[in-house]
Amino acid sequence: MPFPMLASPSPALEGFAHLLQGAVTQPAPMLIAAVLLIGMLIAKSKAGRPARTDPSRLFSATQRREGFARASDRCELERWPFSRCKRPAHHGDHYIPWSKGGSTSMANFVAACARCNTSKGAKMPGAWSRMRLEARRRKYFAPGSVVRAGERFAQR
Repeated sequence: MPFPMLASPSPALEGFAHLLQGAVTQPAPMLIAAVLLIGMLIAKSKAGRPARTDPSRLFSATQRREGFARASDRCELERWPFSRCKRPAHHGDHYIPWSKGGSTSMANFVAACARCNTSKGAKMPGAWSRMRLEARRRKYFAPGSVVRAGERFAQR
C-alpha cells in the first residue's frame, strides 16, 4: 500500500501518486508540453523588447542645466489635458524611457516635476502626447530651436 498513514486512500489520491511515480521514471507528455510552452512565451516576450544599448543612463550636469534652462525651470509634461504643469522642474526625465530604448540626449530630455515624473514612470508616450508637447515647446523654446520630443538610441 503506497500510503501507510491512511487507512483507505481515495481513488483520486492513488491516481495522483501513480502519475507522480510515472513522472519520475518517464516524463509525462503534458509536462514536456508545458515546459515547451513556457519557454516559447519567455522567448516571445524578450523578442519584442528593444535592446538597451545606450551606455549612459544618467543625464550629465551640463545636459540637466541646459534642459532646465530651455524649459524655464518648469515642468514640461501635461498635468491636465492640453495644459502644461505649473510646478517647478527638479527631474530630468527620458521622454522615451531609457528601459524602452530611449537615448540619453537633449532630444529625449524633458524637464519634469516629481509628481509628473513618477506618474509617467516607464510608459511610452503616445503620438498625440508628443504632438501636444511639441506644440507647447514652440511657445517657450527659443526661436529656431528644435522642439522635437523623444529619440531612440541609434544602434550601430
